[in-house]
Amino acid sequence: MANLRDTFRDMSPAEKREASRLAELEEWRIDNRFCGRCGAMMKPHDNPAEQAFVCPSCGYTSYPKITPAVITLVTKGDKVLLQRNTHYKGVVWSLVAGFVDAGESLEDAVRREIREEASIEVKDIRYFGSQTWPFPSNIMIGFRAEYDSGELKPDGEEVIESGWFDCGNLPEIPRPGSIARAMLDAWVKGAC
Repeated sequence: MANLRDTFRDMSPAEKREASRLAELEEWRIDNRFCGRCGAMMKPHDNPAEQAFVCPSCGYTSYPKITPAVITLVTKGDKVLLQRNTHYKGVVWSLVAGFVDAGESLEDAVRREIREEASIEVKDIRYFGSQTWPFPSNIMIGFRAEYDSGELKPDGEEVIESGWFDCGNLPEIPRPGSIARAMLDAWVKGAC
């Protein structure tokens, strides 16, 4: 998986899709060898075109699961919110991101993650795009939002630094190939 992450930025869009699909399916196969309901060994679905495992004992069918995560580019006038996360290697600054909770809309997840990580409120949430992120089986759904209120403050646990940056003074940002970088590049193109 680490090897895939290192080469992801150098792949064409079609190669990324195929590599993501294969990595996610392999992860799913490993995690679903046994039935989650009764513990019996799972078998491939009778229809080879169907991506599913079926339990021969209880009949439970398991399909690949995708975990949605939101990532948001927040602007305040001509500045963008960037954060340094404890999980990043080096001193890379990126956008606010996090997983969508059960029963939560994508927009609610955007608001919650920004509130939790940066202590601010946002408005005008707009869809940007999405990217498969097979680490292990996520889809990153990108949004843009405008600052609304509150005082910027990192949570101190996941996020160790937060700041507003203009397009001419960006710190080290994610490398090409990620949706975070695509969102930042689009913002810079429009803001500078």
